[in-house]
Amino acid sequence: MRIIGFLLLILIPFLSPAAEFEIFQSGYQPLKLAWMSDADGADAADLKTIHGIVANDLQSSRSFMVLNPFSYLADIGQVRKSVDYGDWRIIGTDILAFTHLRKAGAQWNADIEVHDPFRNKLLSKITLTYNGASIRPLAHYIANYIYRAATGIPGYFDSHILYVSKHGKTADLVYMDQDSANRQLVGRNFTLLLSPDLSPDNNLVALNTYVDNHPRLETFDLSLGQRRTFGDFQGLNSTPAWSPDGRYIAATLSYTGYTQLHLFDTKTRKWSQLTHHKGIDTSPSWSPDGKHIAFTSDRSGTPQVYKIRLSDGKVDRISMEGPYNTSPAWSPTGDRIAFIALKNWQYALATMRDDGSDVHYLITGGQVDSPTWAPNAQMLLFSRTVEGVRRVYRVPSWGGVAEPLTSAREDASDPVWSH
Repeated sequence: MRIIGFLLLILIPFLSPAAEFEIFQSGYQPLKLAWMSDADGADAADLKTIHGIVANDLQSSRSFMVLNPFSYLADIGQVRKSVDYGDWRIIGTDILAFTHLRKAGAQWNADIEVHDPFRNKLLSKITLTYNGASIRPLAHYIANYIYRAATGIPGYFDSHILYVSKHGKTADLVYMDQDSANRQLVGRNFTLLLSPDLSPDNNLVALNTYVDNHPRLETFDLSLGQRRTFGDFQGLNSTPAWSPDGRYIAATLSYTGYTQLHLFDTKTRKWSQLTHHKGIDTSPSWSPDGKHIAFTSDRSGTPQVYKIRLSDGKVDRISMEGPYNTSPAWSPTGDRIAFIALKNWQYALATMRDDGSDVHYLITGGQVDSPTWAPNAQMLLFSRTVEGVRRVYRVPSWGGVAEPLTSAREDASDPVWSH
């Protein structure tokens, strides 16, 4: 959770959750995709599973609209021999993709081709080789390949999501595939758990937990299940954020009497103060090149997004629209920052350039919090509370309908996308 909630309560005590999303549409049109597959030496059930996962990955990205196979004018046996682009232009196909799967023992080979019918062009082809007990990774690799061949952007379908699941007075860490499959409880029974952040190698989680009603900062090893304290000062110990190289963790501490940003060096195990101001500085987010940190500060009188240049400590205000802008999350591509704003006195998920220009409001309504980017910066996760129910959602970075990834029966928050 990365909002300065106590300031919000002072500013807008009358704010209430909206019952529905308000969507800020961008006019983006997905590519119409014809997707086909067949197999030799594989069970029909495995082929159906792989085909379905690939279709779901590409459709859920909102970059594609998978066409109904009943509209196809040729079958995969025909297109494997020769592609008649005219057949696919007739039904408006922007991208034709197909794979022929071959299984021998535990090894899979996937021959993939991606075509552009309107340019009469083979965009890309490859044979992927895969050995694994589960076929899900193979399906995600196929979807990644099609996505990149069609858009020029790397796919994210083999990535994972970490989030906090709260129950009663304790909380768990849940790790799942980006499509919400394979949910695993990786950390159990924390006494309050806030602001988890994954290390660049996805092995460690920096987090804010409480011990004997006192906040402290810990790292949690996902593979070993081990916890290690790295911040246990008087006052606040919160909002940890890993540097892109994994050496430093930026966090919020208040032991000096003021709530400021500090840096923890994971090699020397020493802290240094980063910001020096009598206001509140919190919620750090690193630029992908490691040269700047975006953060929230009330130094202007209301919560706004700032950035600090690490080479000389120069601080600049970024957000310029509205009375409330918090929880910055720098995109992996470095060109945009997601944040939480107020739009018409409702919480809103928005993005902007790192100079504060070109603000896009994506979602408003309910209590929106904790934005985090997909590894390719084409999708955002966030948590949202409506009528007391908190869930994790995803939405394209250009706007559209938000899709819940967690159940309404679960109190889910603080999502983090793997790198």
